[in-house]
Amino acid sequence: MNPPLRIVHLEDDVRDAELVRATLEAEGIQSELTRVETEPQFVAALKQRDFHLILADYTLPSFDGLSALKIAQQHAPDVPFIFVSGTLGEDVATEALKTGATDYVLKTRLTRMGPAIVRALGEAREKMERKRAEEALRRSEAYLAEAQKLTLTGNWAWDPRTDKMLYCSDELFRIYEMDRQGGFPTIEDFLQRVHPEDRDRIKERSVSGALDGIEHGADYRLLLPDGRIKHVLSIRQSISNDAGEVVEVLGTLMDISEGKRAEALFAGEKRLLEMIATGVALKEILNALCMII
Repeated sequence: MNPPLRIVHLEDDVRDAELVRATLEAEGIQSELTRVETEPQFVAALKQRDFHLILADYTLPSFDGLSALKIAQQHAPDVPFIFVSGTLGEDVATEALKTGATDYVLKTRLTRMGPAIVRALGEAREKMERKRAEEALRRSEAYLAEAQKLTLTGNWAWDPRTDKMLYCSDELFRIYEMDRQGGFPTIEDFLQRVHPEDRDRIKERSVSGALDGIEHGADYRLLLPDGRIKHVLSIRQSISNDAGEVVEVLGTLMDISEGKRAEALFAGEKRLLEMIATGVALKEILNALCMII
């Protein structure tokens, strides 16, 4: 059995409140109604308890429904808000819905209350599920971005049919040291960062190998505007539709400069030790040591 709905009912007329309660019982909706009449009571109720639903008259002696709606949006923005009023004209009802009310029910047609509540609660559940999914996606994207920073790995997506980049991660921009304010660069923009001695090889690979559906990996150098060189490893995979047409190419790019430097240092140290072991002249050893440093 589902727990009863916790409902705060802004209503100054006790008889109308009892009619609403009776209507809910007749519709088989179990509820715990908290009736309030004034703004302070309404605010206090929203602060003290979590409600599933808000019902509110539009006109009260010292308060009005639109003010109540604004307060509800501040203190309980995810709780459905339904006007239950006898004085709600069509224009006013339309304005109330535009302002953020979920629905409205006329006191002369309380038979609409049951369906209105069911629909409002369904929409509230869908909205909450979307928020949870969006929050989970944001967390996932944040974790991915942090992992890319730690591993110096960026990723991208390209549409070969339009020759446009569909996505470039923040880390990809950092590796290439490009400004992402102007949107996604083109393939040609990225190629301009490739070292001139590697550019033709990488360009040929980009053109001839993009559409074969096979995973490719290649390492090459980037020549940055200030003359620094980075070593990177690129891996990509094309995705085809049911007709065999490549519709997207996905790729990753890892900055492997530190690894390359470590390899060069290890190779230099090994050569130095070999020179010492074989009695090479001191001058040559010093030259080799300078090369390592």
